[in-house]
Amino acid sequence: MRRLDDRPRHLQIAADLRAKILSGDLTEKLPPFKRLQEIYDTSNNTTQRAVALLKAEGFVEGQQGKALLIRAKRVEIIDATPYFEPAVTHVRYVMLHIGPDRPPADAARNLGLAAEETAILRKRLTIRDNIPIELSWSYYPTPIATGSPLERPQRIRGGAPTALADLGLPQHEFVDEIQVRQPTSEELEALELPAGIPVMRTLRTISTEDGTVVEVVVMVKGGHLYGMRYRRTLPPIG
Repeated sequence: MRRLDDRPRHLQIAADLRAKILSGDLTEKLPPFKRLQEIYDTSNNTTQRAVALLKAEGFVEGQQGKALLIRAKRVEIIDATPYFEPAVTHVRYVMLHIGPDRPPADAARNLGLAAEETAILRKRLTIRDNIPIELSWSYYPTPIATGSPLERPQRIRGGAPTALADLGLPQHEFVDEIQVRQPTSEELEALELPAGIPVMRTLRTISTEDGTVVEVVVMVKGGHLYGMRYRRTLPPIG
């Protein structure tokens, strides 16, 4: 049976406008309410509800009766590098927990943990320009992290890559597994997400040149703020 979009009309309109903003087909300003009503053949009330969603998500700003500005800079595609650079990106980290913890099943699998075996967790909230943007759980094998800066509460100068390099385990490669889903209550509250916004969950497995897994990170971002860019050189054919 052919799938029909049976969502309420204001959700359909908001989805269409959101897609146009993300693709760059809509920039600077939204069309006036009257024009939106004509485009979508709908009532003023439905149009206002659709735009109210976009305002709550941070895509547009302004008051009724005035031009609604598109906040394109809020929607950013970031390169899939392991970490934000605080000095460049106006980022700060809030450490939420450090200590032994059992990772979720997929992270435990990639770490090669036995049943009920724990890893050293560093859990943190990333804040950029005073907006919470990412909740992350970094897991390190206990034999590697024990006695190292990775299990201490202090900020690590140079971050985990430096700590691992100092242990003789420099990072060489990472593999990302990405899911898009609705947020848990913890994620919704920590990231201050508007209702109905999905999150992007990235499971990143980092290994050394010889294939030793030294870190597995679970990163959760609000789907309305960020996308990911991956770049890879393709081998020549023939």
